[in-house]
Amino acid sequence: MDNLEAKSHIINNNEDTQGDLAQIAEKLYAEKDYEKALKMYTEALLYTTNSDLYVKMGNCLDKLGKSDTAIEYWQKAIDIDSSNSDAFINLGNHYYTKNKIEMAISNWMAALVSMPEEPTANLNLAVAYTLKKMTINAFKYYNRYLKYAQDKTSEKYKEIQHQIERNKKLANDYLKLGVQYQASKDKLSALKCYKRAGQYYPNFSKIHLNIGSLYFADQNYEEAAKYWTKAMYLDPTYPKTISNLAICHDMLKQFDYAYCYYTIFASFIINQPAEYSKVVTRCHKIKPYLNDNPLLAENHIIAAKKAFANCDYDRAISEFKNYIILKPQEQDVYFEMVKKLEQYLNPERTMINICNDKGIKLMGQHKFKEAQKYFARILVLADSGTPDYANARRKFGICLQNS
Repeated sequence: MDNLEAKSHIINNNEDTQGDLAQIAEKLYAEKDYEKALKMYTEALLYTTNSDLYVKMGNCLDKLGKSDTAIEYWQKAIDIDSSNSDAFINLGNHYYTKNKIEMAISNWMAALVSMPEEPTANLNLAVAYTLKKMTINAFKYYNRYLKYAQDKTSEKYKEIQHQIERNKKLANDYLKLGVQYQASKDKLSALKCYKRAGQYYPNFSKIHLNIGSLYFADQNYEEAAKYWTKAMYLDPTYPKTISNLAICHDMLKQFDYAYCYYTIFASFIINQPAEYSKVVTRCHKIKPYLNDNPLLAENHIIAAKKAFANCDYDRAISEFKNYIILKPQEQDVYFEMVKKLEQYLNPERTMINICNDKGIKLMGQHKFKEAQKYFARILVLADSGTPDYANARRKFGICLQNS
């Protein structure tokens, strides 16, 4: 149950007695003498209030079959240090064995907030989302596991890597074939190819964009909206998808969604006066209808909470944002929720910013050796070829020269 693959935490304490007891406990734990290990950890706790000690005590209790008590200790560890990823992972593992998949996912996601590169949590999330048949999420976390796994020679790693690479290739082949059929006006064959591509690897946003365009051309706006929504979740910064969704929902007379997407799209084209004016004008025409139907806004908060409970965080974020657009007076209530969910979905972004700020501060203090580790971590978190990666590599080099 305990997270044996997770990054181990080092017990830092000036008391030699506490350190000695912890070392003895770890030796006993390795020898599977969990009763004595628990006793040693308990004695060590007399000398310090340490989050990691509570994690290890919980591990001992879990091994002794006292899982309900173990979760109390893991929760205590989190109360002391909310960034203790091991505690969150162990809680997630516990809930997973109890078939409480959503609670397991929530805890594993929380573990990634402070440790995005933790391979075990990423792999666990991939497996859990596979069980929930949420394949886009599953592939996302399989990819993250492949990126962060420390042992890239294991059979498990090679098997997952082979399957993902195979699926990507097949999806890309069907996507290209679909484009050819679409160009030759063979819509039915194009649609079959695109859907086959999505079965193999649904994380290419272009698949959903192209399927949406085929349905829209046939005036099947409901299906078009469904696929364009998937494309938006995969690439929320692509303005064309937002524009497509606004028009599509407008055609469906779903004016609450249309208004939200027009509003979001307007933020992308604020420097294009003519286009911006058209969008704003359309929003002004829709607004009276929304004022006459205030319950439409409430549907979005209901949808957001339902998606959140189902661990469908992309949809939850989208619906919370829609609700804020429709009821801006509620922004203060849900802004932090949206911010937290976005951090859940992209913990690397937050951690890269934190590491960069700490590294720069240490460089300013001429503590180059200490700064070096923060830029090294960014090199793990950031994708090669990105500005974050290039910036961290340059600063890492400066630190190396001066340390």
